[in-house]
Amino acid sequence: MLSRLLYLLLLGLSVHHQQTGTEASTHWLLNTNGQIIPQLTSPFYLRRSYDLIAFLNQNVYKQKIDLIISELLAIKSNLTAKMNNLDAYTNDLTTKIGCIPNFYLDESDILSTIINMNYINRITIPDKGSAAAGAAVSSKAVAAKGKVPSPKCGDYMKLDFSVGSFDHLDGIYNRSQLKMVPEDMFKSLEFYVPSVKSPQALAEDLRKNPSSWKYHTIASYYWRKKGNAREALECARRAVVLAPRKYKDIALLSMGTVLQRSQCLNDSLVVLRAAVDHEPNEPENQMALGNTYMLLSEFNRSFEAYKAAESLDSVYAEHNDYIKKSINCFKDLKINLLTMERLLQDIIPGLERYGALQKEFDEYHEKLDREQAPLKTRVFDEAYSKQVDFLIQRSQICTTRMTKEKSEPILSCDFISDVQMLMEDFAVEILNNYVDLKKELINTYKINSLGIYKKIFVEHF
Repeated sequence: MLSRLLYLLLLGLSVHHQQTGTEASTHWLLNTNGQIIPQLTSPFYLRRSYDLIAFLNQNVYKQKIDLIISELLAIKSNLTAKMNNLDAYTNDLTTKIGCIPNFYLDESDILSTIINMNYINRITIPDKGSAAAGAAVSSKAVAAKGKVPSPKCGDYMKLDFSVGSFDHLDGIYNRSQLKMVPEDMFKSLEFYVPSVKSPQALAEDLRKNPSSWKYHTIASYYWRKKGNAREALECARRAVVLAPRKYKDIALLSMGTVLQRSQCLNDSLVVLRAAVDHEPNEPENQMALGNTYMLLSEFNRSFEAYKAAESLDSVYAEHNDYIKKSINCFKDLKINLLTMERLLQDIIPGLERYGALQKEFDEYHEKLDREQAPLKTRVFDEAYSKQVDFLIQRSQICTTRMTKEKSEPILSCDFISDVQMLMEDFAVEILNNYVDLKKELINTYKINSLGIYKKIFVEHF
């Protein structure tokens, strides 16, 4: 049956050649107007026109390419719509970043450090002893006399595991592993508490008064200023155990702040709640508790604590107002960035499929092109001026080469087929570059512009 059809096809072409007497194209297409027009780019225009197997394979390759092109077009349309949506959020980003310079908030801005004079006055009161005046003095304190004095509280008072010093908390139990940055603001405390500046004087105070909660508390400030979380907690533990109830919140605040700055936020919350329970009318306690709630993204409770601090001392009103405005600013910005990130992630699977299809496209096109005659060698009827123009427009890949016979270079041009032109429309590199640029944009804003909001879930507020 197949051989009969081929015979009829060849017979028809032969009759047409005899009737017209022209060098006609060997490939024709019936267009929508009912006209039969020659086709220069036909995939069945073979190098070896007599190769039946190659002819049959061309049909298989052509059908496969048509299916791939159909899916590529659908994916490209879908990706284009998603990229347009992402671009809209990118453009909207410019309206969200205007408030960044005015309300930027870094983690160091939210962490608690003593700034209240009333609080300082409570620390600098004359020491009248403590609830644990009979606490054991370490033998290291005596040995330390012959060495450079150091305000390491463990050298002046033994304190084994104690529930009273919150040793059951993971952060306290594993205090040797904690890290924190130095608290520079303690430099302002040195004027009021000189021993914070002088380790020798503080060590001497601890040696003389090893059961004084005040000196252990001040020693915890010294180590916080140095950024030594372990020694700061060692001193705060002893201060919590030694302090009378009236002043226990001071030691608890120092302990809770060290845990807060060491990123042990849940443990910090437990200790700072205890500080507020002991003295709810101390605004520093409320502020520190509010800060931990903030870092845990519990904004309603955070604002309750901030409001309590503000009602106790109006000096905090400006700070709290700044935080509220900052949250409103960065909430919109972060939501925008997260939406862009989600849209970008939604693009990637389609892009991966797009890239895989393009490789498959290239593979079948190579097979299809391998058997085709070069476009510039194909026979066509010069009477068709459109075909001539068509061929001229396809001469897009040109090179020069030298020959032995002539001293001048020869210009040689190749011609691009329909399938090759389609390959340019499906350039996956352009889409990959688009995704890379968007990733870089989003990451730049998330890293450099969000500040503290990289860590807290302001978008849920």
